[in-house]
Amino acid sequence: MAIRNAVWDGRKVWEIDNGTLTLRVTVGGGHIASLTHREHPDLNPLWAPAWGGIEPWQYRGAGAERFASRLLASIRGHNLCLGWFGNPSADEQKAGQECHGEASVARWHALSRSTSAGAMSFACGCDLPVAQMRFRRTLTLRRGSDSVQVRERIVSLSRRDIPFTMSEHVTFGPPFLEKGVTVFDAPATKCHTYPIAFEPNARLKTNTAFAWPKGPGVKGGTVDMRMISKKDRVSSDFSTMLMDPRREDAWFSALNPRAGLMMVYHWRREDFPWVGNWEENHGRKVAPWSGVSLTRGMEMANTPFPMALRDAVDLGRFHGLRTYRWLPARGSLDIAYTILLRPIPAGTAGVTDVRRTTSGGLTVTHRSLPQDPRGRRGSRPSVRATSGVGWGD
Repeated sequence: MAIRNAVWDGRKVWEIDNGTLTLRVTVGGGHIASLTHREHPDLNPLWAPAWGGIEPWQYRGAGAERFASRLLASIRGHNLCLGWFGNPSADEQKAGQECHGEASVARWHALSRSTSAGAMSFACGCDLPVAQMRFRRTLTLRRGSDSVQVRERIVSLSRRDIPFTMSEHVTFGPPFLEKGVTVFDAPATKCHTYPIAFEPNARLKTNTAFAWPKGPGVKGGTVDMRMISKKDRVSSDFSTMLMDPRREDAWFSALNPRAGLMMVYHWRREDFPWVGNWEENHGRKVAPWSGVSLTRGMEMANTPFPMALRDAVDLGRFHGLRTYRWLPARGSLDIAYTILLRPIPAGTAGVTDVRRTTSGGLTVTHRSLPQDPRGRRGSRPSVRATSGVGWGD
């Protein structure tokens, strides 16, 4: 087991290796940029932009023309949107603010690291002077485990209560993300497409309620939200999913049955009652996208839509839930979640449930296609469960 400073894909990273998983976090922006399993060492499920990238502090001059924004110049995989989730207001933009807040473009600092015979922890974080917050993330991996325990603390630097929105912006990309192959599951209930036109070439009807996983097609009919279809040659969409209010926990899974690999995020529902589903399927033609990107974001959030903080506060409530959260003056908030990366057996077709066990672990129930007596896969799903460590341990 090791925690080390490294340079990976041209970026400064902290690399954490427990013998089963290798996790990489960028110094610039604190992005969880890569998570690989020893059985699939070359398959990182998380998005690596086709245009490459630079450190956020290198963004100037020619970089602005190439990347269009400091965020796009440095974004990788799972980035943190904190303070506001979405674009700044017009006034904030004039004052120099960008999309998704400061954390994703800040220089993060290593705060502590420890290694024992059975586990290791690494803490890093950053200060957000505009949002008046201090952020700390602690990553813990047990020896040989296929999960990462994440604990985060947001501390107020202000003497007044602060409204804020945030999102753990988890984005998947090729080769793990394949159209017509990679499937996404979640305990979603009420869903809604973006209130206004999100991008041209949408596959979903604007400002429409629906029940997971049957999205409203822009040309009528329904869209299977569990995957991006091969028939959707070009599309760009956003929709929000309310996690089951009957549960205390929430989760989503991303599974590539062809590659035999599954990634799961599991968290307390009160922290993030919404998951935003962002799809970019070769739709954005402007630089740096240039029509070549395939991504799917599963964005755990305390607000349903990416929008200016002012707009989220004005919206107030959506489906009975507040659309922003308060950080008390000089107070703090704690968040916890688990990331699980695990090989899956042949015939696995999805995930039906993820639950925390009484011992603090996770049980993942798979959907699989059973074999008929002649040894061929049937069409009716069966289920089976596997266990791992959870955020409650």
